[in-house]
Amino acid sequence: MNQVKKIEKVLESALHEDLTPYFALVKAMRKHLPLFGSTKRITAALLKEYIGDISKLNIEEVAALNFTKSSDGTIVFEDIKDGKARIFINIGKNHKITPGDLIREISKRSGIDGKLVGKIDIHATYSFIEIPEQYAELVLVSLDKARIKGVPIVVEPAKKKKKQ
Repeated sequence: MNQVKKIEKVLESALHEDLTPYFALVKAMRKHLPLFGSTKRITAALLKEYIGDISKLNIEEVAALNFTKSSDGTIVFEDIKDGKARIFINIGKNHKITPGDLIREISKRSGIDGKLVGKIDIHATYSFIEIPEQYAELVLVSLDKARIKGVPIVVEPAKKKKKQ
């Protein structure tokens, strides 16, 4: 299998599989490394072992890979401000949801640091969450078909706010 195919396989796994059992292993491995950058170092070491020498790898080709597509081939985030994309989620106060619940679920499923989650607006039956633009698609895909507090959730890019 060539390097790009291996990378595609890794990214597909990261986007679509439940990797929760591996998080404890990563946490245990991090204890053996310096505090800052340990997760990146572990990731890089695993890629080195799996892919091998990348001196001839075209990084632009890897950056151009696309895994999640809507009917026209792209996911469009209409509401982006200051580098943060807003995501709609169909769960809110009536479901006794808290910002912490949403942050924990996003972090657990997508692997992004909960500190990256921006403003959270929780309404009666839905919520809006701001995520850094570069992680928005990952979060969207990671929460697909998920349940929070037993409630099946639907997530999608938020529509742009209407001017009043």
